[in-house]
Amino acid sequence: MVIGGYRLLKLLGAGAMGRVYLAEHERLGRRAAVKVLDGWDPELVSRLFCEARAVAQIGDEHLVDVYDFVADPQKGVVAYVMEYLAGEDLRKLLQRERVLSPQRVARLAAQICEGLDAAHKVGVVHRDLKPDNVVIVRRGGDSDFVKIVDFGIAQFAGPVAHRTRAGIALGSAAYMAPEQAEGKRVDGRADLYAVGVLMFELLTGEVPFLGKTSRETLEIMHVAKIPSPAGDHGAGLVTEAISKIVQRCMAKRPEERFQTAEELRKALLDVAEIAPDRGDKTQVIEAVAKRKNAPPAKGMSPAALLGMAIAFAVGLGTALLIMSIR
Repeated sequence: MVIGGYRLLKLLGAGAMGRVYLAEHERLGRRAAVKVLDGWDPELVSRLFCEARAVAQIGDEHLVDVYDFVADPQKGVVAYVMEYLAGEDLRKLLQRERVLSPQRVARLAAQICEGLDAAHKVGVVHRDLKPDNVVIVRRGGDSDFVKIVDFGIAQFAGPVAHRTRAGIALGSAAYMAPEQAEGKRVDGRADLYAVGVLMFELLTGEVPFLGKTSRETLEIMHVAKIPSPAGDHGAGLVTEAISKIVQRCMAKRPEERFQTAEELRKALLDVAEIAPDRGDKTQVIEAVAKRKNAPPAKGMSPAALLGMAIAFAVGLGTALLIMSIR
């Protein structure tokens, strides 16, 4: 299949609204990624166009570049063409590395904030920031260059803003800010909450909240439960400085978090200068594994409590009897 002069070569993955293919321009030979919408729905077509247009206009180096938008109602095809990123997302990096050093986490998160800051300044909130949507590529001599992808459920400013119905929570449960979990309209501080969750996971190998169901994760944990500091999970290798930053990012109330991505970026750069780049990651991995495999703490059963009460009563009665005999 050919779209906009690009021949689709193979499926790379599926996003919030469609599929992403590796493609190559038939005449120029340039490779690209093509996001194709599943079906023709006027509202989704409009949203895909908003996504492509917004990302193209932001034009930050830490956001995926968009080359073209193609819509053919007769063929029922709508797609946009973007740069092909020959790298790996943070999900795959985590699967391979298990945990990252505080310094590396600070450097990666600072780049994420740079891209988010550019988006937020033009009224675009990503709303689905997670390891799968952050790709690490080589750029010049930098092998840890960040690219943010998939603005499929982003909230846009302007006449096409906020097509999500009130009370509907969109996003990934493990990374969703409390106000987003409640289906409220959000601003850039919701993305900063997700950055905090993402950093927590990169530092410790696990997300701070993971209930038995998405509803439990959202309505009970993200909305009401206070996360334990990342430093408590890091076997002593997660520095206090970055742990405090993560904790502030995940504050329940938006006004208690960093107020802009640029403010958070500066704090992370300060940490990156003093954080250790190396450490025995094995200690962190073993600590996480031990915590996951530990049997849940068990309270005493009613029968056991009753047994203790009877034993106590019998013992007390015996003691009183002995005292009376004396």
